[in-house]
Amino acid sequence: MLPSSIRHIVLAGAVLVYGTACTSMRAPSEADPLEGLNRSVDGFNQVVDQVAVKPLAKGYNAITPPEVQTVIGNFFSNLDDVAVAVNNLLQGKPKAAGSDLARFAINTTIGIVGLADPATELGFLKNDEDFGQTLGVWGVGSGPYLVLPFFGPSSLRDAPARF
Repeated sequence: MLPSSIRHIVLAGAVLVYGTACTSMRAPSEADPLEGLNRSVDGFNQVVDQVAVKPLAKGYNAITPPEVQTVIGNFFSNLDDVAVAVNNLLQGKPKAAGSDLARFAINTTIGIVGLADPATELGFLKNDEDFGQTLGVWGVGSGPYLVLPFFGPSSLRDAPARF
């Protein structure tokens, strides 16, 4: 009998080949010109989710206390505030950009490199802007539906913001 990891790899490969075979017989439609690619990538994502992502997430949740998860989330949210501020500037929202930069400064200093979020308690609410929204403000259309490997559904315009 094959070891468990090899069985998972063989199963993942079989699902990908099957998923690709099922979608390659369809002609692209005007409504969804990337349907074949999207179905293949979705099949890949489903396998990765079942084989790797879900087990890792369950393990992380099982061994990491909620307080530590909050601290880790705060740290990455603090880093994101810089990108949000830049996108607010590019969208012509200087007041929101200033608020985001203040959040970053407060959380990086008082919040100990972003591990805590005192900025929210001080009234600096988190904004949610990304480069896809910035392109939309500039008049770029969303483009066709697109499924990204590992990241899932998006549009052609919003895809770069997912990374």
